[in-house]
Amino acid sequence: MPEAPILGPINAVADLSAASDFEKKHTPHLEIAVVDGVTTVSVTVGWGVPHPNLPDHFIGWIELFAGEASIARFDLSPVVTAPSVSVVVDLDPGTVVRGVAHCNLHGLWAAELTL
Repeated sequence: MPEAPILGPINAVADLSAASDFEKKHTPHLEIAVVDGVTTVSVTVGWGVPHPNLPDHFIGWIELFAGEASIARFDLSPVVTAPSVSVVVDLDPGTVVRGVAHCNLHGLWAAELTL
């Protein structure tokens, strides 16, 4: 895929291992950790390829969904914040969790996984 903005309403990459650097630095990477029965979902944008964090190019927010319900949203500022967040959740196994990130220049990017 060319290193250019994608103009879809929400961009999703089917296979991150085959993704371009442009796609990797915009696609949310989700990780789930369960410690002592507490489930934490972490979302990082720029997994393996850092996303710029400059006044004119940055991740403005990250939102987490369980199914179709929004369960957390983090608004980020350029320069002083990093596009990496974690939240403790109480969700049933089998729940589809989706992270959506907004790049101020390249729009919405999403990824999901199942608990």
